[in-house]
Amino acid sequence: APGAIERVRIDRETLEPRFKVIGSDLWSDDPGFAEATKGTGVTGVCGSGIIECIAEMFLSGILTQDGVVDGAMAAKSPRIEADGRTFSYLLHDGTPQLRITQNDVRAIQLAKAALYAGAKLLMDRMGVEKVDRITLAGAFGSHIDVKYAMVLGMIPDCDLAKVTSAGNAAGTGARIALLNAKSREEIARVVKQVEKVETAVEPKFQEHFVGAMAIPHKTAPYPHLAKAVALPAPKVITPG
Repeated sequence: APGAIERVRIDRETLEPRFKVIGSDLWSDDPGFAEATKGTGVTGVCGSGIIECIAEMFLSGILTQDGVVDGAMAAKSPRIEADGRTFSYLLHDGTPQLRITQNDVRAIQLAKAALYAGAKLLMDRMGVEKVDRITLAGAFGSHIDVKYAMVLGMIPDCDLAKVTSAGNAAGTGARIALLNAKSREEIARVVKQVEKVETAVEPKFQEHFVGAMAIPHKTAPYPHLAKAVALPAPKVITPG
């Protein structure tokens, strides 16, 4: 919706954010941003925005590989704030104030780990260690930046140039089925060949899921991503 943050960048030195909202082409540090967004304001964070924000928090050292908001970074920026027993990151200091909390990070970790684990199970089933191409389906897949999706570890490592969006594939398929009788025959034939993989009962799902909780992953290498993005050195926070 208009006013929702959809793009985020965090300065590696100052940890200051800048962002774009739906309805404006200006970044928040551009002259005229306040005037351009006066009608909508800054209202929240949408899906592509939270993916970019958490990935940027990781790349700038605010998050550890395990997804912990590093409270020691509060010495570097007042945007790192104590939040009970954890810490949060102040993304927008306005009305409303928008903070990325430890619970927000955990929710994204759970979702992205499930996505990666599902992809890895399919790779296991096909007997492949790496993929050459990834196609993201759905309206959501059209809006996320594939680089940040890979930084988070939502998808396996792949040449970024070969990660593309198919848009609303279900809607497109429905139109094809309605308008093309020959395609309906093909659909009926292909459907019979579909093999369902039930993630919940797959023995290796939990193993893949746990490894994928880390950013981008606990053990899986990401050589293509490392060529495109300067990944931070692993950081571990010692309790107490």
